[in-house]
Amino acid sequence: MIVDFHSHHFPAAIAVRAMAGMCRKTEGTLWPAGDGMLATQLDALDLAGVDMAVACPIATKPQLFDGILQAAVALRDGAFGERARRKIVPFASIHPFDPDAARHLEQVASAGIKGVKFHSYYQDFSLADPAVRPVFEKIASLGLVAICHCGGDVCWRGVRGLCGPGEVAELLRRVPGLKLVAAHLGGCWDYPPHATDVLLDTGCFIDTSMLHSCWHKDEPVRILRSWPRERVLFGTDFPWSHYPEAMRWVRSVRDPADWPDVFGGNACRLLGLA
Repeated sequence: MIVDFHSHHFPAAIAVRAMAGMCRKTEGTLWPAGDGMLATQLDALDLAGVDMAVACPIATKPQLFDGILQAAVALRDGAFGERARRKIVPFASIHPFDPDAARHLEQVASAGIKGVKFHSYYQDFSLADPAVRPVFEKIASLGLVAICHCGGDVCWRGVRGLCGPGEVAELLRRVPGLKLVAAHLGGCWDYPPHATDVLLDTGCFIDTSMLHSCWHKDEPVRILRSWPRERVLFGTDFPWSHYPEAMRWVRSVRDPADWPDVFGGNACRLLGLA
């Protein structure tokens, strides 16, 4: 079983516009492997032999919660086709300053959706801000999984203090029991070497999604090679990485004995997948 724990697609009506806007904002840093459409991702999964992918939407404002949850439930229940139902694990997203956050998170759990995605840059908050802590406490109490963008972002170059390893560690100290996935190898991009070491004792998971231009740099390789096997999740950030290349990179760094856990076993256990 191979599970991509970190992927994206957009509603068909906005996919082209969304992808074009992000590519412009990064000034050529991002070279997409897809067009942002669900059908394209399904084809890419099949071609690469990837069994499932977690879809990570982002609620850039509180009003988007309902539409995102409805789409997640529809996807899970087969409204987008049997292939999508089998291959995509839809997450929800909630804005951390949503005044109805607690009730909305209860809706997520009641709907059977397994997790929630956050992105500090698009949602304008710090993971260490005490004001958002009740949202993560509620997530922990409901047994949901939180996946958070961590580290720098090519669209916000030089901006720090929102979701770096230090902010992740502070959140986890304050919210014990939170099942959190620190994306992008725990947030090493645009941070000094060994910054992510502060997360080793927190119990958080990391995913392997990184820009392809960073794959062979010393720090990503060090983290991927040394992080505890049971807390590493294969992730691509598709459509920003090609599945075969991302898989080859992980296999080139990680010991073959770890591949079953990293590529799918850990994800299945965390999400309760068969």
